[in-house]
Amino acid sequence: MNSARGWNRCSHYLRTAGVFLVFVVATIVLYLHAPVGGDFVWSDAPRHALNGIFVHDFLAHLPMADPRGFAVRYYLQYPALTVLFYPPLFSGALALAYAVFGFSHPVAQGTVAVFYLFLGCSYYVLARRWVGTLLALAAGLLLVGAPEITFWGRQVMLDIPTYAWLVVTVIVFARYLDQERPRDLYLSVLLLAVALYTKQTPLFVIPAMALGLWAGQGRRVLSNRHVWGATLLALVLIAPLIFLQLKFGQVNSASMLGGSQRDDMSRLSLAAWTYYASVLPAQLGWPTVVLALIYIAGCCVRPAWRLPRAHMVLLLAWLVCGYLFFSFIMVREPRHDLMVLLPLPLFAVLAIKNLASERHAYWVHASAVMLAVGVLAWSIVYRPIQFVRGYEQAAAYVLEHAPADSAVLFSGNRDGSFIFNMRAGNRNDVSVARADKLLFRVSIERERGIQDRQLTGERIAEFFHQHGVRYVVYDPDFWQDLPSMAALSQLLEDRSRFALVQEVHTTANFNQADKRLRIYQFLGELQSPALPLGAELVGIGTELKAN
Repeated sequence: MNSARGWNRCSHYLRTAGVFLVFVVATIVLYLHAPVGGDFVWSDAPRHALNGIFVHDFLAHLPMADPRGFAVRYYLQYPALTVLFYPPLFSGALALAYAVFGFSHPVAQGTVAVFYLFLGCSYYVLARRWVGTLLALAAGLLLVGAPEITFWGRQVMLDIPTYAWLVVTVIVFARYLDQERPRDLYLSVLLLAVALYTKQTPLFVIPAMALGLWAGQGRRVLSNRHVWGATLLALVLIAPLIFLQLKFGQVNSASMLGGSQRDDMSRLSLAAWTYYASVLPAQLGWPTVVLALIYIAGCCVRPAWRLPRAHMVLLLAWLVCGYLFFSFIMVREPRHDLMVLLPLPLFAVLAIKNLASERHAYWVHASAVMLAVGVLAWSIVYRPIQFVRGYEQAAAYVLEHAPADSAVLFSGNRDGSFIFNMRAGNRNDVSVARADKLLFRVSIERERGIQDRQLTGERIAEFFHQHGVRYVVYDPDFWQDLPSMAALSQLLEDRSRFALVQEVHTTANFNQADKRLRIYQFLGELQSPALPLGAELVGIGTELKAN
């Protein structure tokens, strides 16, 4: 008897280790197909990576006497910081990784890879509640191997870390629905708060969880003091996040509620409410979508297919609430509703479980794993991640040649990529000024509105002299239709004031607008000491000046 129990325990450990190894291999393969050379494409990715460096530096200096002053000076030196526009938890994880391995793109991407591994393993644990080992493994691979998941798993973005925390939240909450242990309810609230402090979008799961509670407990939920205690705990935990959103997230709020120039579809249009349905196959892959639809249809006619009532209501409400939430938001992208799709890989393997005959179950389940591996391989090969190289070279040149305590003016599309590479380099005494902020009043990006400051070449040259700007990194194809940019372009052609010292040709695996970066040296005298840089944050209606 003891020997049988020991063998069963050993067999369980071996299966678990095997599943973990599969997800480790998938994570390594994904990482090896990710850009890690400072060659960011997505504008937010280098900003998230830079936010982690800021948190690291903040904790290293602990400027308790003037934390705001430290943050302002940091932003004015590296004006791609977005630490208050997004929740801080992922930045904290990056800071820890940087403390161990140093500042670099590979370390930032490696941190995302750890969360990718966490996501796959967590989803396997969730699926094991209802299906066996092979089908749970298939479910996890269908999720992490989905085209949209593998795409964002190769970018330094918040989506994968948030998703991972959200799956763990569902694991604990589903356990509470089964056993009604108060500690699981409170823990699920804490985990949901962790997800929200990674990215705000999981707010849509709150009504889904409430409906799951009602389905499991009925009217008892109204008299359950632990439910009310968990609700109070959630409000206390989320209150600071709401404050940050109201104070610094006006642009994000405009995207949700409308009023942004990036509004893509009218809420009154059919296209707005069918958009996410139309991109579903591209997000998850046709096999997952078709099998999930088969399961949902089967549940309508075969009650035996259904999960326990509370779980079924939770997952279906998750889909419906999330779909309505993201369809309501005025800026729509396939990335935005990825977390809404959490139930679908599970539904896909549940369809396989219910369709397979008992006689052939093992082979069918093994085939499901192979199908999931195929989806993962297809996603990596046929949905390659984009990269643009050259900004890291421009940053390296400036760091090598810039005088101590000087500044560089950057004029181009990928300021975040350039600024991250500046901070991740071997010097931290060179500041970056952004031409888009010097020459224009622009709220985050040009599509949201822009106002030319009508600066002359002489005024721009005076800025170089006063603020210690020795080098200019300049994209000659960037915003050339605007008067102030034309003034800068004409000024740089003045050979008595500027020398072209380097030209970097950017390379990419897609057709991008930025083809080259010219590096100019300002030949005039620099004021000593230089005046500190300033910046207007149009998006939140404030102006920053160093103390």
